[in-house]
Amino acid sequence: MKVVTVATKLTKSEDELLRKLAREYGFLSKGEAMRNAVRLYLNLLSLRSDDRLKVLQLINDMIAPSRKSSEELMEEVHEEEDKF
Repeated sequence: MKVVTVATKLTKSEDELLRKLAREYGFLSKGEAMRNAVRLYLNLLSLRSDDRLKVLQLINDMIAPSRKSSEELMEEVHEEEDKF
């Protein structure tokens, strides 16, 4: 399996949330948590947009409740689909 390295910049609050989630869900490191998050996201792309939105809303509500309305989240999904 070929692997690549991807770097990202996080805000302090995002880093703290990632540390907390990694510890809470039993990941060995923040990197492992990020790899799993990326895999989840890529798998979500295979879902229909309505189903993907429902799953993303559930995840978002569990981890970091959003201030965005469902309509705003739906618009983001449609914009994302247009990119692909």
